[in-house]
Amino acid sequence: MTAGRRIARVLAILSAAVLVLTGCATTDDGPLVDDAVAEELRPFYEQTLDWAACGDDAQCADLTVPLDWDDPQGETITVAVTRHRAAHGTGRALVMNPGGPGAPALDYVRDAQYRDYFFGDALQDAFDLVSIDPRGVHGESSAVRCYDAQQMDHYLYDLPQHARGTAEYRAEADADAKAFGAACQSNTGALLEHVDTVSVARDLDALRAVLGQSTLDYLGYSYGTRIGAVFADLFPQRVGSFVLDGAVDPSLSAEDMAVEQTEGFAQAARSYLDSCVAQRACPFTGTTDEAEQQLADLVAGLDAHPLTASDGRRLGSATMLTAISAALYARTQWSTLSQALTDVRDGDPTGAMALADSYYARDADGTYEDNSTEVLTAVNCIDLPTDQTEVGVQRLDERLREAGGVFGELSADGTPMCDQWPVAATGSPHRISATGSGPIMVIGTTGDPATPYAWAQSLADQLDEGFLVTNVGEGHTAYRATASTCVTDAVERFLVDGTRPEEGLRCS
Repeated sequence: MTAGRRIARVLAILSAAVLVLTGCATTDDGPLVDDAVAEELRPFYEQTLDWAACGDDAQCADLTVPLDWDDPQGETITVAVTRHRAAHGTGRALVMNPGGPGAPALDYVRDAQYRDYFFGDALQDAFDLVSIDPRGVHGESSAVRCYDAQQMDHYLYDLPQHARGTAEYRAEADADAKAFGAACQSNTGALLEHVDTVSVARDLDALRAVLGQSTLDYLGYSYGTRIGAVFADLFPQRVGSFVLDGAVDPSLSAEDMAVEQTEGFAQAARSYLDSCVAQRACPFTGTTDEAEQQLADLVAGLDAHPLTASDGRRLGSATMLTAISAALYARTQWSTLSQALTDVRDGDPTGAMALADSYYARDADGTYEDNSTEVLTAVNCIDLPTDQTEVGVQRLDERLREAGGVFGELSADGTPMCDQWPVAATGSPHRISATGSGPIMVIGTTGDPATPYAWAQSLADQLDEGFLVTNVGEGHTAYRATASTCVTDAVERFLVDGTRPEEGLRCS
């Protein structure tokens, strides 16, 4: 899953999400620790953050948490926190994290341009904005580390040496995945076993107390909704007003999530093609079905005839699929996608490589902005078990092909993300009711490719205090990702003063 930062990268690179956690009552009077906190955990809940000026009128600090919450007397790590004080606020805090899993959060509060883009005036006026990088994302003691930039280029962009669908192709993919996992384990150490979402949620509860909040208000995007749901499951009495936008369904298995997300991207591609064939600038002709076949042929043809970029990297079908995925996160990028596909048809991979680079947070100089690709794998693989038997892999391939379109066909035959991962999963899919929590708004966008609308419907149904807001449109997430004042008003009124929208609200 990906978050708002991924959309922002595409916009920044080609044109010019997000998890937000919110605090009920942030004060400078010190931590707020209730009697339910165990004695051995109190040092983490009672710590005082040492704020220092950073960024654009912001403050930064480090929060100390146990490496293993079940062993609080053992090793500790620090996670980075930043905040921007409200000009006219009352000490309430809105804690922000960009989801991913793996996207860094600090820039969304520390950088004024990001802050203004992702937070409406109503939230900036009412709240101290606070963000926290989840364990694994950044920091000397808490970052997942796998490959250097050159190694990441080879891992993400190198073309396979064998034909898709052959035993040799699968063996090559297995070997690449195994080498990547081994590097992550060697370079990260014990932390790799403790980047699970339950640990992240427990870090957030410590932050809640340190900020002086009795309950946590929360606005989470994409993977951030998983963090929010897990927090609500663990600490229902500490849930304030939650908004979960672009929801993940916690009851789904890893296989079901992969298949349904593939279906989501396949449907988003058809929506793009519906729009594309009606325009003169479209690289495809005929009906939507005919255009879909032309797209599939164009992408598949890159396996036999890859295009070489100016820096020597080659554009094959997998990287092209990543480029298409990046553009489908926001309808505003459809014209950019059309131009990139036109250029690829004409032998120029520049635009497609830029889209893929934006997805992977790769800069033009060959460096990577963050470790989001590594963290995404580490978190997903520890959160959800996968069926790694030959029967399980074959079943997944069949289901992916049935998902349809270019995404279904080209997603099959590879190695499942966690098939060679060195750390065993500790989580499991289950329904979450969060009995005893405060109200939880779940937002689903009908054309969301990354977190399909059905996931939002399911999560809202699972939660005892959940209610659904529907955004009718295309793209990933809704608040501040679309021009809908309906969504904006509903979210901001709910968070600022607790006003619930009308039942069954649909926005467009």
